Amino acid sequence: MAQTDLCPICGAGQVTAQVETEYLEYKGQTSLLPLHFANCDHCQSDFAGSSESKRNKRVAIAFHKSLDGLLTGAEICAIRSHYKITQNQAARLFGGGPVAFSKYENEDVAQSEAMDNLL
Repeated sequence: MAQTDLCPICGAGQVTAQVETEYLEYKGQTSLLPLHFANCDHCQSDFAGSSESKRNKRVAIAFHKSLDGLLTGAEICAIRSHYKITQNQAARLFGGGPVAFSKYENEDVAQSEAMDNLL
């Protein structure tokens, strides 16, 4: 979110990007993770737009994958690159849909344990 964006709530203030750390618990484990949001200098509203929500979701998925013992997005990308196949080719070989590997590699979704074992 750019510094010059107007607040979608009040329409008058300028919004600025903010990051605070928050605790997230999963499977009995707690970790301090960055939470992205925006703040309006006029109405003082804090909110997460689509880009902030996407970043927050990716952070949470990466945390979940680490506790589930699943490959990270970077590790999946490295495996795919090692075999010199595209994301589309990997999806056709392993299944999961045409954009599955893009989602796995960007931490947009967590791959299943079965997919993880295949890789």
